[in-house]
Amino acid sequence: MSTIDAFRRAGVSVALAPGDAGYADAVAGFDLGVEVAPAVVVDARTPDDVASAVSVAAEQGTRLTALGSGHGRLEPLTEGAAISLRALDTVEVDASARTVRIGAGCSWAPVVAAAAAHGLAAPCGSTPSVGVVGYLLGGGIGPLARSFGFSSDHVRSFEVVTAADGPITVSRDAHPDLFWALRGGKVGFGVVTAVTVELLPYAEIVGGGVYFGANAASDVLGAYAAWAPALPDSTTTSIALLRFPDSPALPPALSGKHVAHVRFASLDTLDAAQAQLAPLRAVATPLLDTVGVLPYAQVGSIHADPTAPMPVANGTASLETLEQATVDALLAAGGLDVDLPLSAVEIRTIGGATLHATEPDAVGGRSTQHLLNVYAAPVPTLTDEVRLSAARSVLDATATWHAPTPLVNFVGRANAPDAFAKSWSADQRTRLDEVRAAHDPGGVFARR
Repeated sequence: MSTIDAFRRAGVSVALAPGDAGYADAVAGFDLGVEVAPAVVVDARTPDDVASAVSVAAEQGTRLTALGSGHGRLEPLTEGAAISLRALDTVEVDASARTVRIGAGCSWAPVVAAAAAHGLAAPCGSTPSVGVVGYLLGGGIGPLARSFGFSSDHVRSFEVVTAADGPITVSRDAHPDLFWALRGGKVGFGVVTAVTVELLPYAEIVGGGVYFGANAASDVLGAYAAWAPALPDSTTTSIALLRFPDSPALPPALSGKHVAHVRFASLDTLDAAQAQLAPLRAVATPLLDTVGVLPYAQVGSIHADPTAPMPVANGTASLETLEQATVDALLAAGGLDVDLPLSAVEIRTIGGATLHATEPDAVGGRSTQHLLNVYAAPVPTLTDEVRLSAARSVLDATATWHAPTPLVNFVGRANAPDAFAKSWSADQRTRLDEVRAAHDPGGVFARR
């Protein structure tokens, strides 16, 4: 019996092969640069569909890959079976318990909106269009990471289907080994169908961006290196060297410009936040300054990351330190005057609450203080290799300052092939493999 026939006989709602109506929508994701064309995709409509699909995959010896929003795929998927969770999109806020139960098909955007209706904040990432579950499985660094820690620190429970156990609910008290692994261990344990997350008591924050022209980028980045680590844990910041296209969707002050974009998010008062920003604003006159009191529902506007699907070519590195020599190397390799097809060279300053887990978990790279992310421009006339090479050149130029453990959610195709595995310490990798062996003894689930 073929795998697709086995899925259909098991009663899954929708099982599709390439060419079937609905197949393209079921496998669609954010990154258009990596082929996603499995032999079969189960378009799950219920948790029972997921359980049936896992059972069939285990019986058939078929590798099963859960499809998220498609922001972090590292390699093509052209064999085996996949399961789309897009229909599992419920969002249930319990305001009195200050929690939200989120279906695995959700992005953060509807969660942020639902929580904000109760004056609460969801521990989302910088881009609310990213999928909730894939983000949390990798830990998750949000725009207030220094205050909130890793987003996975706020998970209360997972509902997951494993090959060995079937559908189970996992928490600190039930299957604690799997609860440890799912908070940061990323893949290879089962298919999460829902997650319950703690919400935070904030209806508004101080946030926005300060954009400086290309002629000031060197001075601003140099000042940032000294300024950002000295901020209180109540404030989180990052900086990105951006090459904006000409677009009517952008503010006139930014359209077609090369800029240094300082992102700022704080739980402090507006006056305190303005005082924190004053030294950086004094470096040069901004092209645009949007920092002010911000409803948490608009938290995505701080980074203002692109949301339309595109071919992604990126890489990452955790930095041991950010000093003037690091800045000089970064500007020489990827500054706004360098002729390379780059869209963004970003440094996120974290630390603070990210350094200390509320309880043990599998997040790798907790000692990271600064995170370097490099993105190639999605220019359709350029080959994939040209774009990847541009991103790698910036990473290579800053290798002196790289820490050994990158953050897994940011690992991209411009990274070395072993970067994904190195996102955890040797001890963490050993324990994660033990948890996988216990809950997926037949190796049903994809490992990256």
